[in-house]
Amino acid sequence: MEITNVKIFMAKRRGPVLAYANVILDNRFIIRGITLLETEKNGRFISMPSRRLRNEKKSFRDTCHPLNAEVRNELTDAIFAAYDEFISNED
Repeated sequence: MEITNVKIFMAKRRGPVLAYANVILDNRFIIRGITLLETEKNGRFISMPSRRLRNEKKSFRDTCHPLNAEVRNELTDAIFAAYDEFISNED
């Protein structure tokens, strides 16, 4: 699997949300709506797109997600590299 494109969309600063990302894999598959977050406790991390579970007020299920830590780390590194580049080009 190759990450062929990462597009960053800035969030209006509210709480831990930094931005959102769309990722294209192998020029064939897109994941939209990945959330980039930063907290004091956990540092920087991503949250995959999710949906609210029926009849549950605070329960969500990821609509897609990496199946292992290696792929999650690869996605996280690529997304935050694109975010850091986006931020440095904004200045």
